[in-house]
Amino acid sequence: MSAQVLGVALASAYLKQLIESDDLLSDCWIEGEITELFQSRQGHVYFTLCEGQTTLRSVMFRGNAVRQRRTFQAGEQVVAHGRFSIYEQQGRYQLIADSVQPAGLGIQALQFELLRQKLEAEGLFEESRKRPLPVAPRTIAVVTSADGAVWHDIQHVLRRRYPLAHLMLSPTTVQGDLAPASIVTALERVVEDGRAEVVIVGRGGGPADDLACFNDERVVRALFACPIPTISAVGHETDWTLCDLVADLRAPTPSAAAEIVSPSIVDLFDEVDDLKTRLNDAAERQLSALGAHTGRLGERLRRESPLAAIRDHLPYLEQFAVRIGAAGHANIERDMSRIRLLQTRAGHAWSGMTNERHWRISLREATLRSLEPKAVLKRGYAVVSLGEDDLPARSVGEAKPGGSARICLSDGDLMATINTVEPAH
Repeated sequence: MSAQVLGVALASAYLKQLIESDDLLSDCWIEGEITELFQSRQGHVYFTLCEGQTTLRSVMFRGNAVRQRRTFQAGEQVVAHGRFSIYEQQGRYQLIADSVQPAGLGIQALQFELLRQKLEAEGLFEESRKRPLPVAPRTIAVVTSADGAVWHDIQHVLRRRYPLAHLMLSPTTVQGDLAPASIVTALERVVEDGRAEVVIVGRGGGPADDLACFNDERVVRALFACPIPTISAVGHETDWTLCDLVADLRAPTPSAAAEIVSPSIVDLFDEVDDLKTRLNDAAERQLSALGAHTGRLGERLRRESPLAAIRDHLPYLEQFAVRIGAAGHANIERDMSRIRLLQTRAGHAWSGMTNERHWRISLREATLRSLEPKAVLKRGYAVVSLGEDDLPARSVGEAKPGGSARICLSDGDLMATINTVEPAH
């Protein structure tokens, strides 16, 4: 093979391509002591790793630096993860680090932190994307081992607290090399079934190796993609996994997860009784107010009745009759005719006024009866209340999918869960 002359730039580019394409150098952990630590105004961190007389220049760019859980100092013995590259302008190879951890943690802990930083950078652990749990779910899915204590503990808690819920087991292996794929498949079964309103993913406590499947990237991404609200209940209260960070809620134990997801049936009955009492009190207050209003209308009618005016004019009519008698028989006949005419007109006027008053009273009584709450409900209407305050709903904007609603009819109440909200077009 004949030799050829390479330019400095071409040689540096060639060496960079060789280094960056090497499997070992593109994904490696390097241990050493930090020296010459410097952070630029842009947030990039430059440092040197030393081992004896050998040094390795390193850089961590700002995006990775801000995700480190702790700052590192010169003189610390650390393990850095990254890839090798060449800084072509100076012809100097360097480590481009994406994670720096204290030395002595062990490779599993280092891999855990590296994956945590990667997923955090992608936004999988953002609190803003986490969903609220349903208040009273009808179907609860559990992804765990069919033979473990977790499944039996959750069943026991639900039978005691909330027997109205339907429990659905999606069995899976919860430890070992086959566990991650098994957990992902179990979650997919729950989603395909479509009945569950919340899913608990968990297992009992154990050593870190037994819980490792819940730190697997496949499982974490499956929980992130799950369209159903999720609860992570892995191990004991002191155990933490990546599933705990990505789930909508982390429970300290599987039994605690069952407590969190289920309302107490006793509390629900007490709430129903309280709502019934409040509804009855409101109805009685309304009826009392309507009764008082009707009484005021009756009193006003009695004050405005023409009977009193007629009684006041009777003495004048009697005096007029006496004067007619004294005036003679002809005048009497003439005046009696006039009196009969006046009496007829007065009777017609009184009858008309009385009929009109009775008609107005009957109309107002009918209006009052039609406005009485139970009469309105008997015509097919209903009162819908939302939330714990039991306030009547006036707009679909007050309702939220997954929320609860009380529907009051003329002969009882209905409890409902809101699936969708469809505003009027």
